[in-house]
Formats: sequence, C-alpha cells, structure tokens
Amino acid sequence: MAKEILGWEGPTLEFDVAVHLATLSVILWAFRREIWEIVKRPLSRKTLLVAIATVPTASLGLLVRTYFKGAFSSGTVSSLLLLLTGVFLWSTKSFNGVKKEGETSMLDALLVGLAQGISTLPGLSRSGLTISTGLLRGLDRKWAGEFAFLLAIPVFLGAGLLEARSFQGNLPSIGAGMIGAFLSGLISLNSLMKWLREGKIHRFSFYCWGVGLGFLVYKLLLGH
Repeated sequence: MAKEILGWEGPTLEFDVAVHLATLSVILWAFRREIWEIVKRPLSRKTLLVAIATVPTASLGLLVRTYFKGAFSSGTVSSLLLLLTGVFLWSTKSFNGVKKEGETSMLDALLVGLAQGISTLPGLSRSGLTISTGLLRGLDRKWAGEFAFLLAIPVFLGAGLLEARSFQGNLPSIGAGMIGAFLSGLISLNSLMKWLREGKIHRFSFYCWGVGLGFLVYKLLLGH
C-alpha cells in the first residue's frame, strides 16, 4: 500500500522476504531460550508440533508464490485482506484458552500451520492469523504467541532461501527496508506479547480496519 501511495516500482515479493528476514533476527533474539530448548531436545513435543505446523505452511506458501505472486503488487488486495485480519483478531476477544504445550494436539498444530500458510497473502498478518487460530483452538495466550513466533523461523528461512537468487532492484532500498523492519520489530514484539498476555490483542483490529479502509478511501478519492 505504501508503495502505491509513494509511486515506488521497487521489488515485490523479494522485498517482502528481505524485510521478513530482518524480522527473523528479532524473533531469534526474543525467543532464544525457547529455541535453545528445541536445539537441546530435537525430539521433544514442541519440536514435533512446530514440524507438523510447518508442513501445510510450506505447501500453501509455495502455492501462493507460484499462482498469486501478482497479488503482492496490489495495494487494494492488501487493504481488503487487512480488513479480514481485523476480523480474525476481533474474534479472539472473549477467548482465554488453557492449553499448554503438552495439551496442544496435532490438529491444533496443523490448523495453526494452515493459518500461517494462508497468511502468505499480503494483508493477512502472519502473527495475527497464527495467534488468533491458536487462541480459537484453546491455546494459552502466552503459549499461543510463543508457538506462532517459533513457526516463523523455518518459514522465513525457507522463503529467504527460495528468493535469494532472484532479488531485484535497488539494494540500498532493500537494505533500508531491512533496517526499518528490524527496528520496528524490536520495538513492537515485546509490546505485542504483553498485550497478548493481557488479553488485549483484539485491539489491533482497529489498526487493521483503519489502515485498510484508509487506503480504500484514498484510492476512491484519487480515482486510481
């Protein structure tokens, strides 16, 4: 959406992957203890849940990358799907699950993975959809957030490897985007997890709806 407003004809999916790799570094730091636990216990239930959820994510992600790559250049598509993200977030308002890691089923992991795969489309927040799906499946708030961000690690790494050979455009622009993603991720992740633990994540719906509707009004008024 910002690219359309600024009239920037820069990279599309490649740029998105680059900034996600910058965000990945923030996740690796924030969840370093949980990641180290997986490294020490590669056959643990947590590792199994992450692996199961990653399978549908990879399948859907490749499907979107192959058949819907043009959607990443459409601000209108992004704004409409951002409105849908707001609906998902709002739906968690009254949910307060109790499932910890040990009570999380294979079906729970599979559905969260499917949500992550669908969120490859622009405007569908990856963290928003995965956390919301976890909450709707009865996961404990803290665990729902932790699981959602652990799932991001193999996805961001995989996407980066797939797109690494096809990066296009102005490398300084990509670098600036990565710096911006790193700083914003660093600032926002702790706040997001705090709001999640307090049961306030549904408030992000207003941001999604405001930005999505704002862009649609902008397009309507300018006649583009």
